[in-house]
Amino acid sequence: MTKKRTNKLIRTGLALAGFAALQTSATAAAKAKPTFTEDIAPIIYNNCTECHRDGQAAPFTLKNYNDVKKRARLITKVTGDRFMPPWHPVEGHGKFVDERRLTTDELATLKNWHATGMAEGPADKLPEPPKFASDWLLGEPDLIVKMPKAYTMRADGSDIYRSFCIPMDLKEDKWVAGFEVRPSARAVLHHVIIRIDQTGEARKADGKRGTPGFSGMRGIGRSSRGSRRGGSNDVFSGSLGGLGGWAVGGTPRILPLGLARKLPAGADLVLNSHFHPSGKEENEQTTIGLYFTDKKPDRTLIGFQVPPIFGSISGLDIPAGDSNYELKSSFTTPVDIDLVGVGAHMHYIGHTAKAHATLPDGTVKPLFYIDDWDFNWQGRYTYDKPIRLPAGTTVEGTVSFDNSATNPHNQFNPPRRIRWGLESTDEMGSVIFSAVPAREADLDEFNAAVRDHVVDEARLMAERRFGERAGGSRSRRGDLGGRLEQFRNRSSGGGNRLGGDWRGRLGTRLKELDKNNNGEIEPDEVDDRSRRYIRFIDTNKDGRVSKEELSQISGR
Repeated sequence: MTKKRTNKLIRTGLALAGFAALQTSATAAAKAKPTFTEDIAPIIYNNCTECHRDGQAAPFTLKNYNDVKKRARLITKVTGDRFMPPWHPVEGHGKFVDERRLTTDELATLKNWHATGMAEGPADKLPEPPKFASDWLLGEPDLIVKMPKAYTMRADGSDIYRSFCIPMDLKEDKWVAGFEVRPSARAVLHHVIIRIDQTGEARKADGKRGTPGFSGMRGIGRSSRGSRRGGSNDVFSGSLGGLGGWAVGGTPRILPLGLARKLPAGADLVLNSHFHPSGKEENEQTTIGLYFTDKKPDRTLIGFQVPPIFGSISGLDIPAGDSNYELKSSFTTPVDIDLVGVGAHMHYIGHTAKAHATLPDGTVKPLFYIDDWDFNWQGRYTYDKPIRLPAGTTVEGTVSFDNSATNPHNQFNPPRRIRWGLESTDEMGSVIFSAVPAREADLDEFNAAVRDHVVDEARLMAERRFGERAGGSRSRRGDLGGRLEQFRNRSSGGGNRLGGDWRGRLGTRLKELDKNNNGEIEPDEVDDRSRRYIRFIDTNKDGRVSKEELSQISGR
């Protein structure tokens, strides 16, 4: 890490240590008549001011007595409900860096201060307010980059998935230890996945049709062959392609254990962005702050999910009115690994996300639990110390959904059947782990296990589905089994994962649909049989399949 960055972290660490000491002394027991300077300021400074300051996403500042007094009633309410500070993991299911969990005494102190008149207290007892190196949560970035042009998101309609290229023009390789995403229109940007393009194709595609960006969420510039470190960005390889992602409510972090991701010289960044209409037209021009380290990491970060691929191959199908629909999956590691971080992802009717590990000796270790999912706060959490899981450990993840009429977050009234899909009103769900093999020599074996987990999950879903059918179900299962094995064997090498000339077959079908031969598929050209796969090709959800979208499928 750069010397400048190291000094910033040292200063920040000393400051936080001071605040923590103040907090401990001030909240040993809740006072009957607390004052701001002696009792309230340490709580606010240590838990709230980082976000409630100028330049951050919070709607108002909490920097001094007047700020806090003005909002005292609201603060008492939202902290008492544990809505604020925004910290969702349940205590006892993993210990994390920078936990924002208020103690019972702290909650009582805030309540008593509001109830007893909000006294200011002696000025000489006021702790030094926190000082921040910049408006950026991780301090001033080593490099700040921005979308070249703003994208205008329409006021209503379906979600839009669009990608944007940020030209980098780096002269040398960089190792990225962390990043911070700053949306300009937070109301419409749901999430961003930051990918890396070394081919220049994304730069050519961006704005080609007169609008910033290009359709879809595909990674441009995938290698035709895999690599030991997942260089193909193959979702089934397990490696985290690109730099990572951000979702609403996410807080930036520097990777632990000296980990970093490579940003090659000459490469561009590609932002795979998911937009959800807010009811008014918004302009989004995402800015990203990058934090570099000087040292090449000696371990490789791997991601795995339970269920895999956000539950897309786990048969997610939630009946209308079901208040506790569960989706479960488990993954067994063949090698020793260290868990370094965890998070979850669901949409509006997500309810809980939970994971535990069963060690080879039968010991059960809680890893993660959110008991009241909030779509607007999708954090990623770093363990305060890596959790070592020995070979043979099974990690089980469960996500649950509440599709009842009593769920205030349900977008449908009355409730409807909800299945897996990309729209925010569809659902998906998984617990997401970041891990490193304990020995770098085990990287290939761990990657293969993550890939096999995906294939095995697909097989289980197919057996459940086809096993309930009469007639030709057995032969269909056998055929599917063969195709899954082909999929398993080919995915690690970056070959044709779908088997056969699938592009040719699909291209022929799409050509048949183009009745007016204009090279595009209009809404009135789509028949019922084709509609189910057309909606996946129509990546920007405008109801038509453009030449650009067709070219992505054909591979040209």
